[in-house]
Amino acid sequence: MNVGMYKGAAALTAYESWQETIAQNLASAAVPGYRRNESSFSGVLADVAKIKKGDQVTQSMPGVMPSARRSISMIPGTSEYTGVETNFAVEGDGFFRIRRQDGSVGYTRDGNFRLDNAYNLVTQSGNLVEGENGPITFRQEGGAIYINADGLLIQGKQQVSKLALFRFNDAEKLRRVGEGLLQPGEGNPAIVVERPTINHMSLEGSNVRPMEEMIHMITLGRAYDAAKKVLDISDDSAGKAIQYLGNQG
Repeated sequence: MNVGMYKGAAALTAYESWQETIAQNLASAAVPGYRRNESSFSGVLADVAKIKKGDQVTQSMPGVMPSARRSISMIPGTSEYTGVETNFAVEGDGFFRIRRQDGSVGYTRDGNFRLDNAYNLVTQSGNLVEGENGPITFRQEGGAIYINADGLLIQGKQQVSKLALFRFNDAEKLRRVGEGLLQPGEGNPAIVVERPTINHMSLEGSNVRPMEEMIHMITLGRAYDAAKKVLDISDDSAGKAIQYLGNQG
């Protein structure tokens, strides 16, 4: 096996993952509360070649292959006032809990909510926002909505529900699911934030920095070109070796 060609191909695969990360960040830069993806690279020990005698592998040749790892950045975005009664921005730790239409639960920092026809507090896509005791429903007779320092939602002079927030011991290991939501893996349970800080009539912006992502795109292009050259050189060398050995016969 041509080790140089194998390493070049592995590098191109890793860079493709990085390109997907950058593209998703740029596409989601305007989404409230969006947490950008980050890519990191490391060397992974692997068998890059095997020596066989008949059907038996007699020796393996280990080598270091480039590998990409993706994580989620939890750096907070900037909160901005909107004046909309159903907008909420989280400060510090915490995520809103969302009940999806299939019954599953997801978590988000996007507090751009609205009221549906049944006066339930929902996301823009219609998923229910859950409070401390389940879905939050406001009174049909209306009244001004506000939230107090304890996270209690008030409509007029009547308490409606408590807008609960949840945190995770390892938030960077949350995984993305549909509709811009996050879900924890096993061993990473949701923990209620006891004293949540929520800014009413505000939205937290994403933590994506478009200029930084464009710089990453330029760096990626150069790295991709370098890996492609390694692949081309290895391919050319392999071709010449095959031609030389063929002429010896």
